[in-house]
Amino acid sequence: MQKVLVLGATGRTGSLVIEELSKYKSIQLVAGLRKPEDKGRLPRLKAAIETAVIDIDDVCSLRKVLIDSDIVIQAIRLREDISKDALIDLDRRIQQALNPSKKTHLVTVGGAGSLKLANNRRFWEDEHFPRQTLPRGIAHAKLRDYLEESSFDHTWTYLIPPPVYIAQGVRSNSYDFYPSAQREEFFLNKSISYADFALAIADAVMEEWQGVYLISGKE
Repeated sequence: MQKVLVLGATGRTGSLVIEELSKYKSIQLVAGLRKPEDKGRLPRLKAAIETAVIDIDDVCSLRKVLIDSDIVIQAIRLREDISKDALIDLDRRIQQALNPSKKTHLVTVGGAGSLKLANNRRFWEDEHFPRQTLPRGIAHAKLRDYLEESSFDHTWTYLIPPPVYIAQGVRSNSYDFYPSAQREEFFLNKSISYADFALAIADAVMEEWQGVYLISGKE
């Protein structure tokens, strides 16, 4: 049985991922919480899941739970005016907390700001990118570069939703996925529901995808 830790478990994406993965008997789910009372915000499931209170800014707190995890899903949505390196710093803390003698896979929920456009530009630099989420868009572009340019002892997956990411969208039980490319403008006019994106995350976990993938609704 694989132990899967979901960071950001009470967020909309994290909650839906937990619902998807709770269907697999081969998975032991652990929901990472910021505080004990957050347990009441988790989805109501037939299957029992574990919970763990984690301070994501503290490596020791992360290590207590990550030390025996087989897969870590990073679905934390850092908000407001975060630094351009905030997501890289979080990824590094997670790495420091991993068990060096255990094979662990890290799956990160990415951001559309990291999409690659012509002339080495990123979508966060486009005039149509929403200004209110600009800090997170920049941070995701930095994180993607860091992942693609570095070597790690663990394996990883970075999944990017399209610019139109529909919170209350219908679950169609399907999606399209594309590998990383030098030009990704084709992806700017696509969309997906949170529910279908969560399905893709669950498949990435169960099928052990590796690298960067762009995930959109089925056309």
